[in-house]
Amino acid sequence: MDWRSRLFGIGATAAAFLLPVAGLFLSWQAVHPLVAPAEPLVVTLQPLAAPPDPVEEVPEGPRQVEQKEQKVERKDLSDPPKVLTPLSSPTLMKLATPAPAMKVADPIPETTAPKSMPAPPATRASSDADASWEALLLAHLEKYRRFPAAARARREEGIAFVTFRMNRAGRVLSAIIGRSSGSVFLDRAALETIRRAQPLPAIPKEKADELELSVPVEFFMQQ
Repeated sequence: MDWRSRLFGIGATAAAFLLPVAGLFLSWQAVHPLVAPAEPLVVTLQPLAAPPDPVEEVPEGPRQVEQKEQKVERKDLSDPPKVLTPLSSPTLMKLATPAPAMKVADPIPETTAPKSMPAPPATRASSDADASWEALLLAHLEKYRRFPAAARARREEGIAFVTFRMNRAGRVLSAIIGRSSGSVFLDRAALETIRRAQPLPAIPKEKADELELSVPVEFFMQQ
């Protein structure tokens, strides 16, 4: 027997052995079909809420003892500024009310001595002089009052009180807004009125060398 016959015999034997095995494999594939793998489970994780900030306990410090401030009373040596009352007429000032007339006693029978007349009180003369000078001052300031155009365009009106200090010669030493009119333009115009009106009417000789006054400067548009 040659080698070809042997090779053929070996191949036939191997085929006879493998055919049953192949049949078993095919039958197992038919009975147990391949199962598709299940889809993976997808889970979405939400971010965890940030834990609250720990509360730091501050150690209680020593209790502070409130000290009562001692109120030191300071006696104001300077007199408060005199406020001039605004009038219905911008150029005139209301004169002080005259003192009531003194009651004259019943006449005494004439004797050899001549009858004497009572002298007028000095306070009345001083009050009249103050009223005259204050009226003169207000009338003088009225000449230099100017209504600002910016306030007129905005239809702003009001009264600005200017507190100023002057010397006997009528020079203004300092000036500030004591009470605002509510308008920046009107307040500025009131200060300019005081400065523009220098020199002011001289202080009467019976008054101090320097005076601090508060005068109203009115700004109203005519209807």
